[in-house]
Amino acid sequence: MNLEVFDFFSKLEPKTKEYLKMRLHPIEVPENTTLFFQDDICDSILFLTSGEIELVKHIDENETKQLYTLKAGEQCIVNIASTLSQTPALASATTTTPIEGYIIDMYSLKDLMRMSEVYQGYVFSLYKVEC
Repeated sequence: MNLEVFDFFSKLEPKTKEYLKMRLHPIEVPENTTLFFQDDICDSILFLTSGEIELVKHIDENETKQLYTLKAGEQCIVNIASTLSQTPALASATTTTPIEGYIIDMYSLKDLMRMSEVYQGYVFSLYKVEC
């Protein structure tokens, strides 16, 4: 498991690391793949370990706004917020390179948020991103 690219990983409680090892599923996705569309309700989140993903907000049929680019060791607050709240995603996410990472389902994510103050603090720190 290659989660050392995440700053929070080395600070996680031992039981949380074990929990993740049991719940994470590795994935590989090619370039130019849409991971979720704006208004989708996400049911899992991605721990991105390599590659890049672009987040774009669709303003109207002819206008989009790039919000940010995710790189290895980063997580998407749009994806996390949609998954935790079961509300529509505020943007679309598309791979700009081939990516690798791990996914975790909504129920396991909610358990992770309850069991780990370290991970919970990390997620809340993501809200400082300007959109």
